[in-house]
Amino acid sequence: MKKRFLLSLCLALCLMLGVTASAHAAAQIDYVSDYAGVLSTSARQELNQQASELSNEYGFGVFVVIVDDYRSYVRGSIEDFAEQVFHRYGLGWGEKENGILLAMSMNDRDYDLYAHGDFGNYAFTDYGKKQLADSFLDDFRRNDWASGFRDYIKTSGDMLRQARQGTPVDVWIPDPAEQGPRMTLGKLLISLGVGCTIGGVSIGGMKRPMKTAVRQSGAANYVSRGGVNLRIRRDDFINRVVNRRPIPRVTTTGGGRPGGGHFGGTTISGSHGGSHHSGKF
Repeated sequence: MKKRFLLSLCLALCLMLGVTASAHAAAQIDYVSDYAGVLSTSARQELNQQASELSNEYGFGVFVVIVDDYRSYVRGSIEDFAEQVFHRYGLGWGEKENGILLAMSMNDRDYDLYAHGDFGNYAFTDYGKKQLADSFLDDFRRNDWASGFRDYIKTSGDMLRQARQGTPVDVWIPDPAEQGPRMTLGKLLISLGVGCTIGGVSIGGMKRPMKTAVRQSGAANYVSRGGVNLRIRRDDFINRVVNRRPIPRVTTTGGGRPGGGHFGGTTISGSHGGSHHSGKF
C-alpha cells in the first residue's frame, strides 16, 4: 500500500513539474504501470515483458498507465491526462515519438487510447482504435484486468504488423457522388402510392372498352369475317440476328474496392499531433 502511494505521488509530482526526459521516464514508469493496484505482481511482470518485447520488435512504444482517478494528476479530461503522461514521460519512440498509450482511470471507469507519431497515427486509425478498444472492453467490463491488457497488447501487435505491411486496419468510405440518391422511407411510400395510382388508372382504362363485349350463341360472325382458321398452321422462320457483347469487368481503385472513395484515416486532435479514442469500461 505504501509503495503504491509513493508511486502515485511520484507520478503526480512528475506531471506537475513537467518532467520530459526519456531517461528519467524509464526510471519512473514501466510499459505497464499500475498505480491503482488492480494487477497482481506476477500478472504485471508478465504484461511488462510482453509489451517490452513488442515495443522493441517494432521500435514503437506500447504502454499502459492505470490510476485511481486521473483528476488527481491533471485539470482536464482523460484525454488531457493521456497526452501529459505520454509526452512528459517521453513514451514515444524515435524522432517522431511513435507510440500508443492506454490510460485508465478506475474511479469513474474512464479510458483513453492515445496514438502519436506518423506511424502511430497510420497504424492506429480512428476505426482501428475503436477495434482495439473492442478487443479489451469485454474483459474490463467483467473486471478481468489481466486478460484485457493481454488482448490490448496482442491486438496492438496485430495492427502494427498490418501497418508495416502497408494495410493498416481501417474502414473504406465510398464516394457519396457514386452512391446515387438515397431512398428514404418517406420517398419509398410516396413512390409506391404514385405507382399504385397510375396502375389503377391504367387498368381501369383497359377494362372500360371491354365491357361492350357480348356473348355469341354461334360462330357465324367469326366464319363470315374470315375469323379463325384452325385447319392451317404455318410457321415462317426467315432469319435471326444475335449480337453478343462481353460483360465489362468492374474496375477497382483504392485497395481493390470498386468505385471512388477513401479510407477513414486518423483525425489528429490535441496540442501534440496525436489522436484519441476514449470512453467508459
